[in-house]
Formats: sequence, structure tokens, C-alpha cells
Amino acid sequence: MSTPASRPRRRPGVPAARGTAPREPVDRARVGRRSVRRLATGMTHPEAAAALEEAELQQHMDRDREDLADDERGPAEVAEWKRIVQLLATAGGSYDPDTDAFVQDELAADAERERTRQLADEQRRQEEEAEAARRAALAPDVLRHALLRTLARTGLLDSLSEDEQAAVNRLPDSDPAAALAVNALLARAHEAGAGLRPGAAS
Repeated sequence: MSTPASRPRRRPGVPAARGTAPREPVDRARVGRRSVRRLATGMTHPEAAAALEEAELQQHMDRDREDLADDERGPAEVAEWKRIVQLLATAGGSYDPDTDAFVQDELAADAERERTRQLADEQRRQEEEAEAARRAALAPDVLRHALLRTLARTGLLDSLSEDEQAAVNRLPDSDPAAALAVNALLARAHEAGAGLRPGAAS
């Protein structure tokens, strides 16, 4: 019978250095369960039972350590060894996480959560790009140039009075949304007028 590897004593996490990007907190219980599954792979029931005894002894030795008082890894490892021992007592043979229904369900749930997170990230990125494009479209200089181009296309630019020219120049700064709407209306009016001219396509 192989001797189960002793679990190394755990040290409290080291705070991240200032200036680094924020990270998701490490799930110590999940880390512990995965570590147990790696160690248990290929073990028979007696071997897993011996590993459980070792884990329980380690947990007992760690019970008075203040730096591990809130660490969830130790209890999670003991619980996972107990689950695997019970599984092997029922199924026999050696432990294989690939045939462990509990593990496979957990992996499927992890994959679904990751897919959902990626979809949410993609939607957020698209919304941010759309908002950036909207803001760019409402930039005063962009609107001013758009208005002038539309007025030139309609043939009205050269006939504007000084007051009208001043109004066109002020509108993008004072009310960008109104400037955008006026530009759209001018373009639509021009297209509608062009369609009514003799020789226009029906």
C-alpha cells in the first residue's frame, strides 16, 4: 500500500502588491478539494482511508494555529477525503476523478459559470463600445462638421446669413442631441426633395 503524501503546512496568503490589478479571491476550499483529488487518483479504499487519517491528524495539529483559524482548506480536504473513502467503499476499485460523478458535475457547473461570465464580459464590452461611439458622434466638432457637410450637400451652406451661421456653430456645443437631430432632419428633407425632382428614380 502506498503511503499518502502529507499535506504541507499552509501559510496565510500574502497581500497583493500595491498597483497590481485586483484579483478574484482564492477559493481555498476549492484548492484543497482539487489537491485531494490529485493525490487520491489511483488509490484504493484502504489507501484513501489511510490518507483520511493523515488529513484528520494534520487538521488536529493545526487547530491551535491562529494563522489558520479562518482557513477553509484543511476542513475541505478532510471532507473530500471522507467523500472519496465512502465512494470507494461503495464502488470498489481505485479512485478516478474522471469517473467521479460529483467531480464531473462540478466541472460542468464551472464551465457554465465561465461561459456566462464570458458572455457578460462580451456584452459589457459591446455596450462600452456603443457608448464610446455615441459620445464620439455627439462631440461638438464632429457634429459641427456633419452639419456643415449636410448643409453643403443641400446647397444651403452658401446662403446662410451670419446669424444662421453663428447658430449652426453654437448648436453642437449648447445641445449636441439637438444638433444630431437637426442634421438627420436636414439629410432626410434633402433626400425626400431629391426624390421629387423631375428625372428622379420612382
